[in-house]
Amino acid sequence: MKEQKTTVINYRVTGSVERQLAGHSNGPQDSPDKTARRMMLEALQSKEQEQRAKALRVDKVESYELFEGDALRIMSLLPTKSFHACLTSPPYWRQRNYDNHPDQLGQEPTPERYVNRLADIFDEVHRLLRDNGTLWLNIDDTYWRKQLCGIPWLLALEMKRRGWFWRSEIVWAKASTPEPVKDRPTRAHEALLLFSKRRNYVYNYEAILEPHDNPWAIDCIRKAQEQGVNGRPRINPFDKEGRQRNGSNGITRAEYGAMMNPNGKNRRDVWHMKGEKFKGTHSAVMPLPLAELVVKASTKPGDIVLDPFAGVSTTGVAALKLGRRFVGVELLTKHVESSRERLLKTNRPDGAVRSVVKSSPQRI
Repeated sequence: MKEQKTTVINYRVTGSVERQLAGHSNGPQDSPDKTARRMMLEALQSKEQEQRAKALRVDKVESYELFEGDALRIMSLLPTKSFHACLTSPPYWRQRNYDNHPDQLGQEPTPERYVNRLADIFDEVHRLLRDNGTLWLNIDDTYWRKQLCGIPWLLALEMKRRGWFWRSEIVWAKASTPEPVKDRPTRAHEALLLFSKRRNYVYNYEAILEPHDNPWAIDCIRKAQEQGVNGRPRINPFDKEGRQRNGSNGITRAEYGAMMNPNGKNRRDVWHMKGEKFKGTHSAVMPLPLAELVVKASTKPGDIVLDPFAGVSTTGVAALKLGRRFVGVELLTKHVESSRERLLKTNRPDGAVRSVVKSSPQRI
């Protein structure tokens, strides 16, 4: 069949190709020639990013590596069991449109399609994590047709079905933006889900202890230190029947204090933190203190952290500040450029590369 016409774009193309170019145009101001040039540059850049990912030696990463492109495509080229932890916050469903990018996540027609696409991506994260590695996932829910979708739970259950261990649901309690609603409470939290590949995994609870705030507990610890009491108490304070048989009322405050960690209590699963606004290309970012807690709990200095939805690389900044290394993947060019500026400034604030010190993590 003979084509209707041809168009010259520094070379000749058929009418059908011209129509395809029109489908990729950014608007009336984008001529076929300009569209073709942009698509060619994007294809070359994508190829270069994929070649970099395929050649990456994680053990040779000195501080950080940043890739621009689709998370699933880039991660499929990275080496298996290379990362100690993954901390990420993917685009939330139907909350923001990121430059109408054709490969963006979050614009799927239904919550189920969104959840399945996310789970496919995290299947690849599962391959990339070491056997004792963890995935920390910050994700929010969405109202649709006057109903709460339950996306964090839909995703968690789907990931359990695919072989992940769902270890914790942490509530990030934050100061929220006022909502124009009068038929339900205003949402003021997001979910931080913790997953592991195996039953045993790296979790350094001592690195993220909370300070004691109970006056009774503080007094018990003080008495134990003053009296030099340590070790296990003489009787089991939790065995009520045993105490009654022995005619004992229990143990002293000092003995209770000796059972407590004087450095703090195990962190609870409600984290109170303010949201952060980034003065740049991204309107909403994960709070840096939240990212730092996760990095401390899941890695030791010298380990490497992955973020497949890097955004402006808050995960990377936290990793570098704490002496870890970082690999990020981000789809949008403007966020990649902001990430490079932040990471370079964090890694070399005085022109010197940060040193890496190794230590041993705890396991649970």
